[in-house]
Order: sequence, then structure tokens, then C-alpha cells
Amino acid sequence: MGTIDALYIYDTLTSTPLLQHHWRRPSTSPSHLLSTYTATPTPRPSVLYLTTLTPPTILFNILHNSLLFLIPSTTEIEPLLVLEFLHRLVDVLEDYFGAPLLPAKLEANYETVILLLTEMCDDGLIFTTESNALRDVVTPPSLMGKLVGAVTGLPSSSLPSLTPTTNSTTLSTIPWRRSHVKHLTPELYVDLIELLTATFAPSGLPLAAHASGTIAFTSKISGVPDLTMTLSSPGSNRSISNAGLTNPCFHPCVRLSRWKSHPGELSFVPPDGKFVLATYEVDLMPQAGAAVHMPVSVEVNTNLGPEGREFEVKAFINSSVFSSSSSSMPGFGSSKHSSSSARFGTSPSFTAQAQGSTSNPSVEDVVITIPLPRTVKALANVRVGKGEYGHEPGGDVVWRIPAGVGSAVFRAEVVLKAWADNSDSDEEGQEGGDLLGSGTGFGEYSSTASGGKAGKEGKEGKGVEGPSAGASSRKGHSAKASVGMPRCALVAFSVKGWVASGVKVESLKVVGGKGVGEGVRPYKGVKYLSRAEGVVVRC
Repeated sequence: MGTIDALYIYDTLTSTPLLQHHWRRPSTSPSHLLSTYTATPTPRPSVLYLTTLTPPTILFNILHNSLLFLIPSTTEIEPLLVLEFLHRLVDVLEDYFGAPLLPAKLEANYETVILLLTEMCDDGLIFTTESNALRDVVTPPSLMGKLVGAVTGLPSSSLPSLTPTTNSTTLSTIPWRRSHVKHLTPELYVDLIELLTATFAPSGLPLAAHASGTIAFTSKISGVPDLTMTLSSPGSNRSISNAGLTNPCFHPCVRLSRWKSHPGELSFVPPDGKFVLATYEVDLMPQAGAAVHMPVSVEVNTNLGPEGREFEVKAFINSSVFSSSSSSMPGFGSSKHSSSSARFGTSPSFTAQAQGSTSNPSVEDVVITIPLPRTVKALANVRVGKGEYGHEPGGDVVWRIPAGVGSAVFRAEVVLKAWADNSDSDEEGQEGGDLLGSGTGFGEYSSTASGGKAGKEGKEGKGVEGPSAGASSRKGHSAKASVGMPRCALVAFSVKGWVASGVKVESLKVVGGKGVGEGVRPYKGVKYLSRAEGVVVRC
């Protein structure tokens, strides 16, 4: 089995090392590894094979906020194992010191970080990565420990009164759950989050539509509870096996045998606190040509105006997606799902008709990005019906639409760099109706610069007719303007109280356990959230 040699953490803002921890004797200095990493052109892969070193070294790396994590290995090892270890390490550090993870937090808790690294990896072999199990052997830093450590001059980890020694008899037999968990108020929360990606043709027909779901779970219940959660899908046959769920990935606490025998039932003993219970994928186009409706639809029209220099983007908030009329459409929830309560229990502060609930979903954070070609220098005559926009010269248009808007229109005229650079050629432009002239780099369009001359010859009967020349000139303008027209629009939005796949948390029950207490009824709640960041509308 392969091993890892060391861990190096750097602050990318100052390029200073924050921590060095060796499990095995490293063969290459950390400064050399850092210089090799920075010399690699971007985008840098997460796994670098440094064959020029002796011995050859595999350098694993991830970036998190302003921190760079580097792990070298001189033995053959599974890459996904090391990368997963790095991500687990980041999660553990954020669990101990709070998010976001900053360099100052690592420097202030250096002793705790070293203890964690010692427990998580032994002699280069990855050992324990569950935060709940680590809390049984490494106590998180507390404010009182820091105060006592500042007075005594001793690290808080060495104070027996603040970090009691844990022997093997008190360690939890469940790796992902710490022992002696106690909470005054039992609570269980589920967050079902889906990330939407889709591509639509200029005709409006969907070319692809996909949803990636995450079931986030928060457990605050004493003892060792045994839970069962039931998922359902939209339609008359509410079996989760017919919902199109593919590539499900579960937390180690989930009993896979129960899921295989009863699809849709998750039986598990949860870790304490927040964790990801499962992830899944759903194809929102189970059949070719199936209709896919998004809460935000966009229509892009180009080559508008008398000279074809304008484009228009129309945005529509389609609230009918949440109604029962669209419940039978592939990839969307049923009316029963949309009208169900967002809570399993009851709470005085909760109202079923609250904005952003399953009974009243709300579309928020609508952002439409309009990529423009590099030939566009600026926009003129911009008209925004609702919302606000931003546009830097040579960049894309970012249009933000406030919540509660049913529809909005963005219209603008493009100004090409060639037009701006040749704005002094007024006489040639008036004679030929073209500001580009010849030799502007537009190839087949440069011949229209003689439109004025052709029109004069037409009047004399020596060439084409004058009206035909004018039409040719206008056609040339439209062809040149199409060079600066957008080719697509990127749509981003979020919807609270709705998921595109229609997957629903039907029930969540405490079916047993140790130390839970008889008749305990924890407060249970579920929230649904959909985010779209990769919806492309072509034009």
C-alpha cells in the first residue's frame, strides 16, 4: 500500500509557509516542490507527476480559499485516496476552527492541527478522517483553554482539565459518531439541494437537461439514534426507482442492503452535526424530445434595428412550473410536492405560505450573462426594462433581475471596434453608406464600400439600379453587425421551496437506538433549494 510523505500548507496571498508536517522522511525540500508547482502553467491539475526528481514524486495539491495544500508521495498510491484525504482534512479543520478557513486560524491553533494530523494519518498511512471520531481523541479548542494557555504559557492541548484523556473503553464503536452525544432539544434537519444544468437550442427545444442533487443532513439528537428516511418521486407511481436517479453515492452510515431491497428508504445511524447523507444525479430528459421547462426562460433576438446593430434579450419568470399544470412534465415535481408543508413537525414561527416554502416557491438571484465577441468595443442606446446591468469594455454583459419580476427586457446596440476606429471616414461613409471602407479585415464585406459608386452608375444606366445598391449596402451593414451579436445567453437563478427532479422527503422517523429515550419526538424539518448556474440558451 502506498504512503504519503508530508503535508505543506502555504498562504497563497503572501507565499509564506504556514505548516510543515512529516510522516516519513521527505526526499525533496518543500521550497523545491513549491517552485515546481508554481512553474506549472495554469490550469494546474490536482495531481502532478514530477519525473525529473529523484526519486520520481507525485505531488497532490488543492486550493481552498487562500490556502494551498501540498502532499508529496514517492510511492505508488491511489490518487483519489489522497485527494479525498485532503478534502476531508479541510472539512475537519473547518469543523474545529469554523468556516471560512483562514491562515490566522491555523497559526492560532497550531498544536491542535498537529494533533489532528497525527491522528488522521499514521506513518504515511491514512487512518481516521471522520470528524466525530476525532473529537473523541482531540478536543476542539475552547476560549477558556486559550485563556489558561495564555496565562500558564502551556498549549491548551496539554492541559488535562480542558482536554481529558480518552481511553479505549469510552471510544465510540461507530467510526462516524462520537460517544456520549447529548443535546437538550432533539432536532433533525434535511436540506435537499439540486444544481441544474441545461442547454437549449435557438428554437427553444432542450438539447440537454441535468440535475445534480445533494441531501445535506443535520443531526442534533442525544445517544445513538437509528433513523429511517423515505424518499419519493413525482407522479402516480411514487417509487424512487422510477425517478431516474443515477449514480447515487451514500455516506458510510447508510445501510446499502436496505436501499437495494427497498429503493427510496435510507436506514442509518447519523453522525453528530452536519454531514452529506447522499448525492445523486437525475436526467431531466428521460425521453428524446421531452419538454423541459425552467422557472426562468430567456429569448434572444439579434440583428434588430434599421441597420441590424441591436440585440434584445427577454427574460420570463415562469411560475406555472410550480403549479399542478406542469406537474406531469418530465423532470418536475407534482402538485402534491409543491403544496406539501416544508416541515415534518410544527413550529409557532413557521407558516406554510411563507415565501420560499414548498407551497410558495420563490425565484431569486436571477443573473443573465450575455457573452459578447471581442470585436465589440461598447454598447449604445442601452434600454433595461427592469433590474441593473454591468458591462466593461471588451467584457460580457451581466444583467441582474430583482426578485418578484414577472418579465424583463434588455436591448442594446453594439459598437464594433472597426466602426469606432474608422469614425473619421465621414465622407467615405456618406458616399458609400459604410464606415468600414476597404481593407478593414472583414473580407467579403469590404466590397460593399463601393455601394455609393454603384448607385451613381445605376442612375446613369451603367450598373445596377440605385435601390438595389441601397439594399446591398443595408445588407452589408447587417452582415457586419452580426459579427458583434451574442451567440448565447447564460442563465443563473435559485429557487427556494422547489427541486427540478421532484424528489421529495416523504418521512423521517426515529425507529430505535441507544440512549435516545422513550417517546422522543425530535423536531424535524426539510428545505428544498434549486440552483442553476449552467443553463445555456443559444441563439
